[in-house]
Amino acid sequence: MARRTRRVSHERRRAAFVACALMSVIGVANGVGALALTGASGVLGKPLTTTRKGARKCAALQPNDAVIAVCLQNDFMDERAADGSYVATATHKSSAYAIPKAAVSKDRLTLKRGTLAVGNAEQVVDVANQWLARGAAAKSRLMVTLDWHPKEHCSFCRFGKGGKQTLDCVWGCEGTQGLCVTGAGVPQEVFDSSNRCVDEISSNDYVQSRYFQWPPHCVAGTFGAELDPYLEVPPQTTTLKTSLASDRDSYSMYSAKDDKSGSSMEDILKNENIGRVFVMGIATDMVVKNTLWDILSSKALNNTGLQAVLVAAGVRGVFDEPGDYYLSSPESGSGVMKAEAIARGARIVASTSVDDALEELCQGTCDFDSDCDKNMVCDVTAKPYGRCQAKPISSGLATAATLIAMLGSLIVFRKDIIESVNNRHKSKGPPTSFVVLVETDIEGSSELWEKMGELGKGDIMKNGVMKLHDEVLRKSMKTYFGYELLVRGDAFLVAFHSVSDALSWALQVQLDLMEAAWPAESHNVTAGTQQEFGRYNGLRVRMGIHCGTVDKCIKHQGKIVYEGAVMKQVTSVADAGVGGGILLSQATLPLSANITIPYVMFDQGLHKMNDFTKPQRLKEIYPEALQSRCEVFAKLDTLERLTPSFHSAPEGDVTMIYTHVVGLADLQKAVGIKVMEDALSMVFETLRQALMRPHCAGYDCRGYERNGENMYVFGDYKSCLLFALESQAELQKLEWPSELAEYMKDSNIRGVPVRMGMHSGPLKRIRIPSEGLADYYGESANRAARVMSVAVGGQITCVESELNKVLAHESDGLPDIVIDQLGTFSLKGIPGVTSLVQVALTTALADNTAGKFKESKKAQLVNPPEEGAQRRIHNIS
Repeated sequence: MARRTRRVSHERRRAAFVACALMSVIGVANGVGALALTGASGVLGKPLTTTRKGARKCAALQPNDAVIAVCLQNDFMDERAADGSYVATATHKSSAYAIPKAAVSKDRLTLKRGTLAVGNAEQVVDVANQWLARGAAAKSRLMVTLDWHPKEHCSFCRFGKGGKQTLDCVWGCEGTQGLCVTGAGVPQEVFDSSNRCVDEISSNDYVQSRYFQWPPHCVAGTFGAELDPYLEVPPQTTTLKTSLASDRDSYSMYSAKDDKSGSSMEDILKNENIGRVFVMGIATDMVVKNTLWDILSSKALNNTGLQAVLVAAGVRGVFDEPGDYYLSSPESGSGVMKAEAIARGARIVASTSVDDALEELCQGTCDFDSDCDKNMVCDVTAKPYGRCQAKPISSGLATAATLIAMLGSLIVFRKDIIESVNNRHKSKGPPTSFVVLVETDIEGSSELWEKMGELGKGDIMKNGVMKLHDEVLRKSMKTYFGYELLVRGDAFLVAFHSVSDALSWALQVQLDLMEAAWPAESHNVTAGTQQEFGRYNGLRVRMGIHCGTVDKCIKHQGKIVYEGAVMKQVTSVADAGVGGGILLSQATLPLSANITIPYVMFDQGLHKMNDFTKPQRLKEIYPEALQSRCEVFAKLDTLERLTPSFHSAPEGDVTMIYTHVVGLADLQKAVGIKVMEDALSMVFETLRQALMRPHCAGYDCRGYERNGENMYVFGDYKSCLLFALESQAELQKLEWPSELAEYMKDSNIRGVPVRMGMHSGPLKRIRIPSEGLADYYGESANRAARVMSVAVGGQITCVESELNKVLAHESDGLPDIVIDQLGTFSLKGIPGVTSLVQVALTTALADNTAGKFKESKKAQLVNPPEEGAQRRIHNIS
C-alpha cells in the first residue's frame, strides 16, 4: 500500500507542478513575476557579454568575501618557463624564493615537471595572482592551501616483495608521472597494504579495489611542496595545510588548518560570516571538487546564504579537455564536475579577468533602474542585491502574452500530455496485435505443496500462501494497464501494451512479494522458501518478459485469446529464469528511460532456447532494493549457453586481449558489404567457440561488433594465450566465401586478417547500467591496445617478459609455441620501452607474419631484435 500511495502522490505532485508552472508563466506575462533567469550565467557553458555592471556591491570584492587558491604547488605543475614569463600579471619578475638547481632543466630555461603534474596548471597562477591582489585591496579573506605530507605517507606507492615486476603501474610510482589503482583484490606480495591510509574515503576505496596510490609528492620542506615561485601571496593570506598525518589522506581542503591559529577553513567560513567564496586551483576534478562539495554541503555554516563560486579560468583538471562548457569539454572529468557543481548550487564564472568574472556573476543585479535593460526595473527589495525584473504591461498585451505562455506550457509539458493520451488508449482494452507478455511461476511450488501437505498445513498453503500470492500479483496490474490472460496452476500470463509497463509491473510485484506478510508456517519449508534477510521473504517468483506480434487475437467467452509463436516463446523465457528474478528477451530491448522504479540489469549472454529460431541475448533484472539477489548466480535453464554472463567476467589481476580486423573498409569495397558481414560472422563464431572452451573460459566484453573490433578478458594469462593461439590457427582453416578467398589468394593470410595483442595487470571491472555488460578500465587496458597496434593481420603480439614468466612457471597444459622477437618499442603513454614478441602454434603460421610489425603514432620501434636472435620453440614435452 505504501508504494501505491507514493505513486499516486508522485502523480499529484507532477500535476500540481504543471499547474504551478503554467500559472507562474502567466503571472510573468501580466507583470507580476520576476524574470526567473536574471543573474544566471547565460547560455549554459558560455559567459555573458554585456555592458551592464550590476549591483555595485556584487560587482566588486567585499571584506566578507573569501578567495581560496587550492594547492598551487610545484609538484602539481607542468613544465614551465623558469623566468616566470607564464605569469603576465606579476608585479616583479623575480621568484618569491630561491629556486633550487635540481628543479631547473640543464639549460636553465624551464622548471621541471612535478611528480603529479596537471596539464597547463601554470596558467592558473596568473589568474590566482589577479584574484589574490584584488582581494587584498578589498580586505577580503584570503586563503591558500597546501597538500603537506610527511616523507613516509600512506598514499605513496608501496610494493611487496618482487612487486615491481608484476604491478602494472610501477612506472607511475617511481616519481615520474601517473598513478596506481589497487585494493583488497591485489595480493599482499604485490601491494603491501599494511601501511595503507585508514581515513574513511581511502578505506572504502580499498575495499572496492579503487584505492589510489600516488608517486611521492608534496613532501613537507621540499621544493615540490612549495607554492609556485611566481604566485604572489599577499601578507595577510592564511596558509592552510592538510595530510600531515602519515596514516590518513585528504582529498578536500575544507578541514585543512592554519599552523599558527589552529583554525580550519571550516572554522573561518563558519565564524567570519563569509558571504561569497571564490575557489580556484588544482585539480578541478580532485581536490578542488571535493573542497567545493564540502563548502556547499556542510551543515556547520551559520550563514546559509553563502554563495560558492568556481572560477573556471583559475582551475585545471587531471582529466580535462578544452571546450565551451565553462572552458572544459562536457565529456571530460572537469566538464562533468562543472555540470554537477551547478546542480549542487554553485555558480561558475568563465572570464579570465576579475572584473569580467564579477560582471558575469552579477548579471541581472542592480542598484537603480538604469542598471537594467529597457522595459525592466530594479526591485531594490530583493536580497542580497537588487534584481532586474519586467515592467508591468498593458492588459491587452497581457492577454496575448497569457495565451502565448499557455501554448508554451503545452509544448514544455507535451510529454505528460502524450502520456495521458496513451494511457487513455491503454485503458480501453488489451493489445490486439503487438503484445508484451509477462509469464510468472513459483520456484519449487510442487515440492512446497507436497511438504505443506505432509505437515498437515494444506489449508494454510491454499488459503494463506496462494491467496496472498494471487492478491499481490493482481494488486498493481491495473496501475500498469496489465490484462490477466490466464492462470495455469500458480503461473500467471499477463498482457501489456508496452515493455515499460510490463517491466514496471514485474518490478513492483517483486517488491510487494518481498514485503508481504507470509504465514509463518510457510517459511523455511523448502529451498525455495528459505528466508534471507534483505534478499528473500516468502515465495520466490520467476518472471519472463517477451514481446511480438500475435497471429490471431480473438474473444472467447469474454476473454482475449492470443495465438502465435510469441505465446510459446514467453514460456521459454520464463522457464529459463530463477526465482525472485526477471528475465527479458532480446526483443524487449533497448529499454525506455521512463521506468520510474529503480532497477539493476545484468547481461546473461547469448543462449539457444526452445521455440526461438535464433539465439537470444537475455537480460537479468532486479529491483535496485533487491539487487543482492544477483549474487546467487543461479544457472539459467536454456538449451545451451553460447556466451558468458556478466557474473563470469573476471576481476582484479586479469589478462586482456584486443582483436581487430585489418583493412575492413578496403575489404568491404573489394568484395562487398554482404560478403564481409558473412565473413565477420565466421570470425566471431570462431572466437566465440574458442572463448567457451573450459581451458579458455574468458569474457566477451562487446559481443558481435560490425567494425571488426573486440575485447576479451581472462582470469589468467595462460587461458588468454590458449584462446589466441587456437583462434588464429582455426581462422586459417575456415572455408571463406569464394569472393573473399579469391581476393586474398596472393596473401599469406587466408580469409579475414585478424590481429591480436594481449597484456596482463590489474583492471577495474564496472557494469554498464543500460546494457548490463561488464567493461574495464585501467592502465592495463591501454597497454593491451598499444601492444595490439604493433601487430599485423594473422599475428599475435605479447610482452616478452609476461610470456616468459608463464612459460617458466605455469606451462602445464600448453602446446608447443613458436616465438619470434619483434624488438623493443616505445608505446604511446607508457614510459620506457617494451620488448614484444609474436607467438604462433606452428612454424607455418609463424612464417606468415615473422619479422613483420606495424609502426604508428601509438608504437615506434626503438631497437630491432639483436643480431643473430633466433626463433625459439618452447617445447613443453
